[in-house]
Amino acid sequence: MAAVLMVMLLSGCHDRRAGVKTPLGDGVEQWGKKLPYDHWEFNFFHPNNLPALVTMVYLEDGDIRESIFRRLDPTEPSQSSVGTWSQRVGGFPANFNIGKALPVRMTVCWDSIIDNKAYETEIWFSRETWQQMTTPYPDTYHPGKTYYRNNMLIGLAPGGIVRVWLEDNGDPAILQHPARQLILTGGEMLICKGVTKHPNGYVYYGNTPEFIKGKTYPYGEW
Repeated sequence: MAAVLMVMLLSGCHDRRAGVKTPLGDGVEQWGKKLPYDHWEFNFFHPNNLPALVTMVYLEDGDIRESIFRRLDPTEPSQSSVGTWSQRVGGFPANFNIGKALPVRMTVCWDSIIDNKAYETEIWFSRETWQQMTTPYPDTYHPGKTYYRNNMLIGLAPGGIVRVWLEDNGDPAILQHPARQLILTGGEMLICKGVTKHPNGYVYYGNTPEFIKGKTYPYGEW
């Protein structure tokens, strides 16, 4: 896995520096662009009683920096997300899930306990997301002040479905539309192959067995 990851890091770095076209197109306005704040944060959630767990994150950013996060903030349940994602997924201050430049590509390794399998999700972020993350918005709760959408919310649902939002100052979170999103599992995985917190299999726990009783998979529309 280490050898494969090193090849991907080197090839990704070469492609971006050479200006090769990516799924984002040939725009390079995010590279080296300074954030108007110190850092941005990302948090992971799963629907209530449909557990998932992030095990590793690989992040490429606009400073041509590759970061591997093995120590991560907890993957939290969204208590209000039952049957579908709540518009107020919510966020919390991050201790470890922190970025210093605009995100270009994120690969998430995660265990879907509810699916009894591991996934590798690759997300290429869009210009619209970069623009939102660097635009000051008027703070309706504090007239005369502004705020930034600098907290990214990532939802992990049954079927390997991943959704991305930006938190919006207490208002409903803003759904993002990645330039490209790829989901791999099993032998298809590259970076995430063998990365799991459940090497001996998955067991449902807590309220999950009772919650899914009589319900049809994937237990909602995600």
